[in-house]
Amino acid sequence: MRLACFAFLLACLPVQAEIRIDGVLDEAEWNSAQRFTDFVAVQPLSGQPAPEDRRAEALLLSTPEGLVVAIRAWHPPGVPQTRTRIPRDGNTPVDRFNLMIDFDADGRQGYDFTITAAGDVMDEVIRNENQFNKDWDGAWEHAVADFEGGTVAEWRIPWSIAPMRGSSAPRRTIAVHFDRVIVASNQRFAFPGASFMRPRFLSDFHKVEIDQYRQRELAITPYGVLRHNRISGESDTEQGFDLFWKPSGDHQFALTVNPDFGQVESDQLVVNFSAVETFFTDRRPFFTENQGYFDLGHPLGTLFYTRRVGGPLDDRSGAASINAAVKANGSFGQFGYGLFIADEDGQAGREAHLLRSTWDADSLRLGLTRSEVERPFLARTAAVTSVDAVWQPDPTWRIRPLLSESRSETAGIERRGRGAGLVADWDPEGPWRQEYFALYADDELELNDLGFQPRNDYRYFEWETGYRQDSLPEDSAWRSHAWEGEIAHRENLAGERLQQSFALSRRSSGRTGVERNWYLSFRRSSVDDLLTRGHGSVPQRAGWQFFMESQYPRRGEGRFAWSWEFEMFPGVADGHGWYGGVQPRWHLGDRFDVDLGLYAVHRPDWLIWQQDDQLASFRANQVELYSNLNWFPTERQELRIKLQAIAIDAELRQARQLVRGRLVDNDAAVEDFTLRNFGVQVRWRYKLGTLSDIYAVYGRGGFALDELEAGQNRGLSGVFGDTFSLRDEDQLLLKIAYRFSL
Repeated sequence: MRLACFAFLLACLPVQAEIRIDGVLDEAEWNSAQRFTDFVAVQPLSGQPAPEDRRAEALLLSTPEGLVVAIRAWHPPGVPQTRTRIPRDGNTPVDRFNLMIDFDADGRQGYDFTITAAGDVMDEVIRNENQFNKDWDGAWEHAVADFEGGTVAEWRIPWSIAPMRGSSAPRRTIAVHFDRVIVASNQRFAFPGASFMRPRFLSDFHKVEIDQYRQRELAITPYGVLRHNRISGESDTEQGFDLFWKPSGDHQFALTVNPDFGQVESDQLVVNFSAVETFFTDRRPFFTENQGYFDLGHPLGTLFYTRRVGGPLDDRSGAASINAAVKANGSFGQFGYGLFIADEDGQAGREAHLLRSTWDADSLRLGLTRSEVERPFLARTAAVTSVDAVWQPDPTWRIRPLLSESRSETAGIERRGRGAGLVADWDPEGPWRQEYFALYADDELELNDLGFQPRNDYRYFEWETGYRQDSLPEDSAWRSHAWEGEIAHRENLAGERLQQSFALSRRSSGRTGVERNWYLSFRRSSVDDLLTRGHGSVPQRAGWQFFMESQYPRRGEGRFAWSWEFEMFPGVADGHGWYGGVQPRWHLGDRFDVDLGLYAVHRPDWLIWQQDDQLASFRANQVELYSNLNWFPTERQELRIKLQAIAIDAELRQARQLVRGRLVDNDAAVEDFTLRNFGVQVRWRYKLGTLSDIYAVYGRGGFALDELEAGQNRGLSGVFGDTFSLRDEDQLLLKIAYRFSL
């Protein structure tokens, strides 16, 4: 009898059961959730309440396991629903649901957790109000399920997903944004009515107060790679691991040993003859995990470019191996900190240190960043110190200054450079907005030891104005237009004009999902002072540039989607070049799609640097082929094939020499040339669990630059046909990575 009474009393005690993430809102706990029902149109940005047949509601509940969120959205019966399967962070237009959270509710950094109507996911970090970065992959739960008349998307976001200030308090204030996207009608409805198309986005999130729970996490992700080179016949293995520790909500630490350099993700093929290097994003988990704290998003330059770590060795003998790297970030009240240390193997490797600290007030954030790099092979040490701020004096203004100083010593030679930049956004009520830029960098400023800086030695000024049309007539084919005007001026410190342009552009959203953008600009005559690598400034004539592109997404269960683009641009000395192409995509149901893009480029006057003050102008034709195949045979498996091929046939037009600022024809010995670049990757992935996968990858590719003797000409079709025979690399790879939560 006593046992029965005790059991009865236990049953009467309040117990919070864990909510199942299954897309079915049948748990009693949802009755106590906060509800948000006032969804309005933000695409187009009319602010009108969502129609009854497109209404939505969001539910938010704080639990010890994390934030549990659901969006219940009704779908109009006459509008098709697009449920195409996509890889993680894919950019194919699909019906989807977005949960965005600013955990500190200060407008500094947010996170976007997206669930598609087919159950796939995307996640992004949001910085500088409206800049999204897909490199980050978080560990969170999700589900979707249909109900009569619509779809439910459900999330569980663990407390360990991101650093949060004041994690020991029983309550915290967060800022949230919910939205749903209907591709077939090109509509987005959200609560609150904030839009990333405006300069202010994060700051306009809706603030809510919730219960807060402390959650610690310790996770290790070991990986192993087996690689077989089909050219040499050699095989090798590689092992490493990432360790993640979050002792509390305020602090988190990460360690990597011999990190994976992203062998399963291939970079886009690029042909670059300019003096400015190509910027690539990063996919290595250690480097993308909460990397946003170091990203200022300022046009003066990037202070921490993660691809520098593990990049080419200083002796150019290959890619560097990283012995170990450590990263930490967190906060003590209003003070935030971030630390990064990396050590590369070998004498030609580098050692990098980075420290960032911030102080936050209601309308002001101050930041201090310091980086130091040791490069023994070059007998070089380099350091960069930067001070930045974000000031929002009122809801319409956002002002971002940045001051940077670099100091370096190479083989006993010291250099010291300075730079400064100011960006101001003014977004008053109404359809107009303004943006102002003022940047300065002297010829000694060097950020590229650990950062990314396209150039130094310049002054830059820009004014932008934007105007939105979001209430177009019902009989119009377009739902909205976003206009933008721009005036830009850049000069080097010697007073030479590097750029002066006037531009007008428009971005249009159609009622059937079509997106169309066009851009028209006029540039005045100027010079390119980088092309000759320090041997003088090359004159560039004035001219018009025009660009247009259109994207037609898949609608519902339709078979086809496609896009096209066209650009016309002035040559350096005379004539106009053009670029254009089309890329159709075929869908065999929701689980299989393949696209084939064919693009062509014609340059009547392609000026390429040869050596010293010698250049050559070529009449060049280029063809590019892009193809992607995606197949999802089961919920855990995906097969991707990615193919790229670039072929260029360049015929010498005239050898030229730069003489006192003028291009003068000469008879220097310069040959015609052809260029071929090819890459194909076949990747099978099996999802073992959260951030845990098995990959089997086949990759092949190559690059060839051939000079042609007089009278020898294979023609563009012949060059393109030979591209597929390139085989500089040919390898098989098997990778296993599994995340253990300890």
